[in-house]
Amino acid sequence: MLDKQDLQAIQTMIDTSVNASEERMTAKMDSLEDRMSAKIDATENRILAYIENAVMPNFKLLAEGQQTILQTMARKDRVEALENEVVFLKSVVNYLAQDVAELKKAQ
Repeated sequence: MLDKQDLQAIQTMIDTSVNASEERMTAKMDSLEDRMSAKIDATENRILAYIENAVMPNFKLLAEGQQTILQTMARKDRVEALENEVVFLKSVVNYLAQDVAELKKAQ
C-alpha cells in the first residue's frame, strides 16, 4: 500500500509533468503568435505597398481628370444666361421669318 510520502511524491511528479507541459505549450503558443504576427506584418506591408503603388496613382489621375473637367465646364449661371439668350434669339428669328414671309406675299 502507498503511504503519504509516496502519494506526495506521485503528486510532485504529476505537478512537475503538468508544469513542464504548460511551459512547452506556452512556448509553442508564443512561437505561433510571433510567427503569425510576423506574417500579418508582412501582409500588411504588401497591402500598403500595393495601395501606394497601384491605387493611389489612379486616385491622383482621377482627381486630375476631375479638376480638368471642372476647369473646362461653363459655370451654371453662364449656361443659364446663354439658354435665355438662345430662347430670345429664337423668338426674334421666328418674328423676322414671319416678316419675310409677309413681305414675299406682298410682292
